[in-house]
Amino acid sequence: MVRSLKSLWRSSVCLAAMICAGRAESQGEVLAKLESSLSDVKTVRTRFVQEKRLTLFKNALVTRGLIQVQTPDKLLWRVESPIRYVLLINGKQAKQWDGETGKTQKIPLADNPVFSAVTEQLRAWFGGHYSALAKDYDIRQCSERPASFAFTPKPETPPAKMLKSVTVIFREDKRYITSIRIEELSGDVTTLAFESTEVNVPLTSKDWEIE
Repeated sequence: MVRSLKSLWRSSVCLAAMICAGRAESQGEVLAKLESSLSDVKTVRTRFVQEKRLTLFKNALVTRGLIQVQTPDKLLWRVESPIRYVLLINGKQAKQWDGETGKTQKIPLADNPVFSAVTEQLRAWFGGHYSALAKDYDIRQCSERPASFAFTPKPETPPAKMLKSVTVIFREDKRYITSIRIEELSGDVTTLAFESTEVNVPLTSKDWEIE
């Protein structure tokens, strides 16, 4: 569980450092642009390809799967290959399923502050709640086409102990992200690319089954 949680944390909130060009905007302007473009998005279903390059290994580690988001507080992360793993966050409750053991574990977020912090980060990144990140990150726009934003951890915050920066690139219509690039202080780099993204698609109870 710890290994899966660490991997999920790193692959969802770490991004590679970028040199940002253009006029520096206030954090309020940046957040307003980001969140207004996503204000009418209630559900998202997207496939992802994650490529992680570790400093200790020559070849990248590639995983594939599915992410679903439903406002205000529901998120599913399903890894399909090369391992099988599912994390479902629903309000104050989380469940994770391990494909190797076939076991499902319930995790009350109120009783686990570390896991709770991780899930809040996941909901913010994939649900478009970027104002929730303002206390831990400096945010500015790097380019307009495609729209991209850099999130740099503020000194002495928890993300600053692990990350150099987070860069998010949006679709042309700015209604969802096309990729996230991750750079950790260790030198490891992770890229998440999103494919076949569906916005405001109906999701049934079957879509949220984790086994």
